[in-house]
Amino acid sequence: MTNPTNPQILPPLGAPFSAAGIPYSPGAPTLWVPIPSSIAQALDLLITLSGGSTPGLDAVLNVANIAATKSIRIAAAQAIDAALAAGVLNLGTVNAAAIGMGNPSGGTSSFQLFINQGGASFNSNAGLQLSSTVANRGSGRFNQFGANTGVPGVTGFKSRGANVGSMLSCLAGDVLARMTAIGVTGNNVDIPLAGWLGIQVPTGGVGANWLASEFEVRLTPLAGPINGHKQTFLVGSEGVLKVREAANCMAGVAVLDGTGTIVVGNTNVSATTKFNLTAQDGGNPPTGVIYQSARVVGTSFTIKSAAGAADAGVQVYYQLWEPTAP
Repeated sequence: MTNPTNPQILPPLGAPFSAAGIPYSPGAPTLWVPIPSSIAQALDLLITLSGGSTPGLDAVLNVANIAATKSIRIAAAQAIDAALAAGVLNLGTVNAAAIGMGNPSGGTSSFQLFINQGGASFNSNAGLQLSSTVANRGSGRFNQFGANTGVPGVTGFKSRGANVGSMLSCLAGDVLARMTAIGVTGNNVDIPLAGWLGIQVPTGGVGANWLASEFEVRLTPLAGPINGHKQTFLVGSEGVLKVREAANCMAGVAVLDGTGTIVVGNTNVSATTKFNLTAQDGGNPPTGVIYQSARVVGTSFTIKSAAGAADAGVQVYYQLWEPTAP
């Protein structure tokens, strides 16, 4: 193969190369080197150019560079794989302090890493995606060793800086860490967000050198709808628990009727449900003991005052609790 502007012939490598080429000048007159179309051809090329032995990686990167200093570029259809079936491909050695992938710090980045997905994103914008049909293989584990106080786990980091590594203050409402849950629905098509656990910055939570935080749990009720997750409870930055108060939820306020009784509809009532009842301000003060007097499993429970009609108009706050499995 020759280059029209430099008609020097490259020794044959035993397999055809692509027509394009790159200059190669290891301190000798320039040769026009065709770009190999496979990893195997690349190795053959290195051996040919080095006089029969493979040169050191540093020399190859310095000379045959086509992108930036010390970088390797291969075609999309090519692959680097372990030599043996089911073998382990090691990146780095005991001498490696780090392995960089994607854009460097200081720039913007849209890099994604797919493992066992062939590039399919499954409608996700996540930067790191792993798929597997092996039980428990689609999960992550982080191992901490050594006589130290290091903690294994997952850490979230948030900055509003425009570039990777830029520091700019968070704002109230920014999520600092979140674990989301999704899955395929009964129609075998939709994959809605079913719920999440999140730590975020509350209103007024951005200090000069600290961030306040609150913990939120969102879940989708049995009746849906798609992406119908709701805030189930939230622990504020001061430790105050906030729970959902609505129909068929764990908490709410009921007002005693003219007989000092109220039936509260709630489909979550079971045979083991426990009830907390407290008279509230905003209504008549109670004169008798307020108690839960009856229940219909899956339908309702009854709140009653021992004073009967004398406690009409009393507002009662209730909470439902269920025991965990033994």
